[in-house]
Order: sequence, then C-alpha cells, then structure tokens
Amino acid sequence: MLERRDDPIDAPGRIETRGIEFIPEPERRSRPRDLGFVFFGTQMTYGSLLVGALPIAFGLDWLGSLTAIVVGTILGSAAVGAMAVMAPKAGTTSTVISSAFFGIRGRYVGSFITQVIDLGYFAMVLWISAPPLVQAGHLVFGLPAGRTALTIVLLALAVIVLGLGIFGHASVVASEKFTSYGNAVCLALLVLCCIGHLHGAPDPKAYPLVLKTWWPSWMLAVTVMVANAISYAPYAGDYGRYIPTRTPGPALFWWPFGGMVVGCLLGLMCGTFIGLSVSNPNEVVGEMYGYLPALLVLPVALVGLIGNVSNGGMVVYNGMLDLQAILWRLSRIQVGFIFSAIGITIGYIGLIAFNLTASIVALCSIVTVLVTPWILIIVIGYFRHGRRFRAADLQAFGAGGRGIYWYTNGFSVPAVVAWLAGITIGLLFSDTSLFVGPLAALAKGVDLSFLAAALVGSALYLLLDRLLPSAQSIRRDNIGVVAPIR
Repeated sequence: MLERRDDPIDAPGRIETRGIEFIPEPERRSRPRDLGFVFFGTQMTYGSLLVGALPIAFGLDWLGSLTAIVVGTILGSAAVGAMAVMAPKAGTTSTVISSAFFGIRGRYVGSFITQVIDLGYFAMVLWISAPPLVQAGHLVFGLPAGRTALTIVLLALAVIVLGLGIFGHASVVASEKFTSYGNAVCLALLVLCCIGHLHGAPDPKAYPLVLKTWWPSWMLAVTVMVANAISYAPYAGDYGRYIPTRTPGPALFWWPFGGMVVGCLLGLMCGTFIGLSVSNPNEVVGEMYGYLPALLVLPVALVGLIGNVSNGGMVVYNGMLDLQAILWRLSRIQVGFIFSAIGITIGYIGLIAFNLTASIVALCSIVTVLVTPWILIIVIGYFRHGRRFRAADLQAFGAGGRGIYWYTNGFSVPAVVAWLAGITIGLLFSDTSLFVGPLAALAKGVDLSFLAAALVGSALYLLLDRLLPSAQSIRRDNIGVVAPIR
C-alpha cells in the first residue's frame, strides 16, 4: 500500500513523473472544477476566433452563426462530460480506458484517432500563433514579415509549447487557469475595437451560402462546432485521472461540460462578431489587428500568444500520453520529442504550402466522423458493463499479462466492428476538401457524415454486444462482477 506523499509528484512547475500508468489514490489532488477551468481555458485563444468566424465564411448571418454555435457546442460538450465521469474510476487516460471496451490491442483505435486530433491541432496552434506575432513585430518594430520570419517564429513557438507539455498535468492545468482570464479580456477588447465595423451578415456576393441554400450551410456550421467541442472529449481522462475515485458523478459531468460550453460560447461568438467586422472572415486573426489602437497591438498579440502557447502545451501533453499508449516502453518525455518532431513538420508544411481554412474545415469534419462513434461505444459500454473497471487489467499491455480485457486476441469484436462500420458509413457521406464520399450528394449538401457514423456505430455495438456469445460471457462473468476501484 502506498503511503501518502507530502511532496507530490504532480505539482505546477515540476516535471510530472507519471504517464499512462494508474494514478494511486494518495496522488490524486485535482478537483472537478479544475476540469471546468481546463476546458474553459482551451477556448480562450485565437483559434476560437478562427473557428467562430467560419459560419460567416460559409455565408450565414449573425443569427444563423450563433444558433449553429449553440447547438453544436452543447452536443459536443456532452461527450466531454461523459468521458470525464469514467476517469477517476479507471485512474488512467481515456485511450487506455478504451481498452475495457475495445480490448487491450483495440486501444490502438483510440490512439489512432487521438493522434490525428493531436497533430492536427498542434499544427493549428502554430498556424494561428506565428502570423499574428510576426505581423505585430512588423507593425510595432518594423521587423521583417516574410517566410523566414515565419519559420523562425514557428520553431521558437514549438520549442516553448514542447516545454510546457513536458512539465505535464499540473503545469498545464495551472497555465489554462492563468491565461484564460487575460485572453478573455483580450477577446473582449478585440470585439469592442471591431464593433464599429460590424455588419449583420457577410457580403452575399463575396461570401454566398457555401452549400447554396441555408439549411445545408447551417448544418455544415453545426458540424464544425460539434467537432470543435467533441475533439476535446478523448482528453477528459488525461486530467480526470488525478481526481479522487469517490468524487460524485454529477460533478464530474457538469464541471467539464459547463466549462466547455461557456468557453466555446464566449470564444466562438467573439470570432463570429469579428468575422462580421472584417472584409475577409477567413483571415480574422490577421486582419483584426488593423482595428486596434497602436498601443494595444503588441500587448494583445503577446497575451494572445501566451494563451495559444498554453493551449498548445495541452495538445502536446495529450499527444504525449496518447502516443505513449502505443510506444508504452518509452517514457512520456521520450515520446514527447517524437510527437513534437512530427507536429512541427506538419505545422511548417501546412503554414507554408496549404490553405489554412480549407485544412481546418476538412480536419473538423474528419475528426467528427472518427471520434463520435468511438466515444459513443465507450459511453454505452461503460453503462452496459456495470460502470466499473479493473485497473490492473487496463494496464495489462505493460505487465505482460492479458487480463479480462483481452477479449479475442486483444480485440473486442463488437466494438471494433461497430466503429469500423460507423466510420465507413460516415465517410461515405463526407464532403471535404480532402475527401468526397460517394453518398455525399444524396443529402443535397447537408453534412450527415458524423450523424450517420454515430447512429450506425452505436446501434451496431448495442446489437453485437448483446448477441455475440463471447461478448455476453465477458460482460457477465468478468466486467460485471468487478468492484469499483477503492
């Protein structure tokens, strides 16, 4: 039995020594409201301005944009809260938790999904951070603003973000709390400076409805907002694992749900109002500086930069843990350098060579198709299998054993088959700059990709988990009798 430590492993300013292993009860000093601040802080960045302005770029007016933000945010945030409920009982990350329902080897499904999200959003942090900083340096100090300057700033930012990710859980949580207030003030200042140029709708000639009619264009905006919120759901376990086991479930759900909803509504709506104020809603982060008084350009740029670095540190930290679920023989820090090298490469190529907005919209759509059925299968499995975990068996991949989550050669057939079927159907309805599915035209422009993936994946899992004899046996004789972690 572990003794209580007066000198905790997890503390702000210290390098976290834990990775994906089980967190012992004496080391769990986090609280549900910490989850609320973490997910609130993630939205107080310039990335939210970029995403919040996308409905304007799609041709929607202010009312259509705001309703899309509200509906999409609530749907996506519910998944964040649901995933947070499980973390204290399992004492590990969401990717490892998925082993209970996908199998010890089936956890690679979650690792694949989260790596797509982690690397994509790490690159996006670099994309949205480097250009404004270069622009502010050019406006205030007359510094160069070309490709070389962008490259230098991008690499410097990547190193800073990597450093925060290496410090780990407590430092990331503390930075999100600290930066969220300053960034909220900056976002308010930006809106106030832009409000004199505000219009009720974008120019219909320059920005017609992207899918020709209102409802399909609105549904596309909802999909982007769902993706923005739900993309954080796989990381609820990364922070919830430090919360004591006996924490009430409602608090575990409502704090992260509320933090994500409030953060998204504030951050994304600021992006919408700024998008209605600038001439090009696809370039709000750069163009908004033109409305700021000269004395505020540098302070706003620096505060925004700090917020983006904090959010980037969170993404890198999540990426380290998710990649460690694959490369579990390496330490979290060793894995972090591998993740960062890949992320910097993607960030550099994306900033220099590709259209940023098209990449973000495509990433949001694909992420939603991949992650939605995965999350629903985990949530359904959690309630069907008794809301319990055997922590030692979740860690069987590193202990050389198999445990009760081995299923069939390390895979749960119901979960893996249902997920593959869900994403296959979802991608058939997908319509992005990267991929157009053969069934996309059937919906007449309405994006049904994530909805189709969710319905097919969850329904098929319920059916297979009920019918297959092997699944019934494991659920009844193994998972169903495991007592909650004490």
